[in-house]
Amino acid sequence: MSTPTLTSHRKRLRFSDRYLTLWIFLAMATGVLVGYSLPSIPQAIEAMSSGTTNIPIALGLILMMYPPLAKVNYEKMGYVFRDVKIFSVSLFLNWIVGPLIMFFLS
Repeated sequence: MSTPTLTSHRKRLRFSDRYLTLWIFLAMATGVLVGYSLPSIPQAIEAMSSGTTNIPIALGLILMMYPPLAKVNYEKMGYVFRDVKIFSVSLFLNWIVGPLIMFFLS
């Protein structure tokens, strides 16, 4: 009886996951190049601040961190959007009730 090798049980990473470091460096280089070549862009982004919070950066962080924290299963997103009632209740609870509870608890 042969024993399975370790490599036979490994899943291959998707192309985007395999080269994640490359994508991060490309995004950083693109940001630096855009900021250097178009100096009005950083000023425009800075103008979209409310107090000490930069709105585009806050939105970007939320979009970046929400899926891993919520353990989003992207394969099932189509099912979620089809069920309008559950989707609406979820949005209401997560974006209205939750923040209000946290505000009153603080």
